[in-house]
Amino acid sequence: MTGIGTHIAAVLTTGAVAVGAVFGADASTGEAAQRTALVIDSNLAGHGRQLVDPRLADLDAEVRLPRDAREARTNVRYFDALGYRVYVAGAQATEAAADTNVHATEVDGLDGALGALR
Repeated sequence: MTGIGTHIAAVLTTGAVAVGAVFGADASTGEAAQRTALVIDSNLAGHGRQLVDPRLADLDAEVRLPRDAREARTNVRYFDALGYRVYVAGAQATEAAADTNVHATEVDGLDGALGALR
């Protein structure tokens, strides 16, 4: 009885690993899909009286709103170290990418970020 239970467990484990590999990969290329991050200066991310533009919540990306240059450098380095494709908007975020030698795509403000990430 134990033998069949062990065999079933092995088959289920193998199937779970295979399913995980399929969902973690880009079906057209077989490579893992690259995650995306946006680091945008907090003063650019608002909309009217709202501190954070609600359109940023709808993006398929990690979003950080650094308040100063130190936070911007930390955010940019963090996402780069994790292998994200990094987009930056605003003077502090752009300077942070340059200061840390992170290859990031610069976009023009909030509208540029929304356009690039959709």
